[in-house]
Amino acid sequence: MTRKQFVFSLGGLFVLAACGGGDGGTNPGVEVSDADPSDAQHTSEDLTKNALTQKQEQTTLKLIDDICGDTWCDGDFNFGFRKLVCSKAVHTCTLTLQVFPYPGVPASAKSYWRSCKTSGFTGFSSLVTTTDSGYQSLASDYYDALTECTQRIVSKLE
Repeated sequence: MTRKQFVFSLGGLFVLAACGGGDGGTNPGVEVSDADPSDAQHTSEDLTKNALTQKQEQTTLKLIDDICGDTWCDGDFNFGFRKLVCSKAVHTCTLTLQVFPYPGVPASAKSYWRSCKTSGFTGFSSLVTTTDSGYQSLASDYYDALTECTQRIVSKLE
């Protein structure tokens, strides 16, 4: 095992450990945890494990970002959605995001890295609805899971 593979493996174990316990919220299918900013970078190992292609990931991240301004991003914080990894084997998707307090909002940091692990999602078709005309939007179940996740994140930062 090379040094880079070893470091990546340790980082992966850290992320798995951070995501495993949940946060005691109301929806057991949504877990929120701190995230490591270095996890936002793609590696070839990420792409082989991810049930999403890079294009599907980017499409979903864009749809999440587009809806954010009308929903979750209208309070004291803005969100940057950095990475989305889904596993068909365990039926989960983990969204890595960066949370930024708006100017004037008291905060202990300039930004916070968090992740949302959502259960019951296996890939692109479970996250995004595509009409016959090609119009795409977030699937309602995934939208609801992200709403719960962002609310939990904000409540812990306030």
